[in-house]
Amino acid sequence: MNGRTVAHSSLWVLLISGFLGCAGAGPFVTLPSSAFFETDVKEREALQVVGRTQEARRANCQQNASCEEVTYLRGLVALFENREDAIHAFQELRTTVPNGRYAASSTRWLTLLQGGQPASVRHEPLFMQLRQEILHGLLDPDTLAASRKLKEQERRIAEVRP
Repeated sequence: MNGRTVAHSSLWVLLISGFLGCAGAGPFVTLPSSAFFETDVKEREALQVVGRTQEARRANCQQNASCEEVTYLRGLVALFENREDAIHAFQELRTTVPNGRYAASSTRWLTLLQGGQPASVRHEPLFMQLRQEILHGLLDPDTLAASRKLKEQERRIAEVRP
């Protein structure tokens, strides 16, 4: 994910956080264990591969800038899988790298995720635009190529195993 995409996503988070501050919380709140954004089967499969790629990267990072990016990307992927995992990833960033590159964005995501807004708000045009922006950033051609490579390696390993 390039810096421009991250900055753009951060701007969207800020705008939506402001919107939600005015919208108020309704009776229909998403449970923490559910996904924040909905996905279709194709998107979910691609995001799972991206998630596995980040886990593989995490195993090799040494608490440096790449670890910070891996944790942030894990949080973004978790938005489509499990809200609680997303909260955990963004909290981890705020704790381990409080002045890091993704600190402000992580804080905004935490505010948004813990805000208790109704699920219907996430179908507003601004949320749908944010969802598309994040998917585009996570599933860019470079990320997809790396994901395909990892998937191919996993397939080969599965073929070798009895």
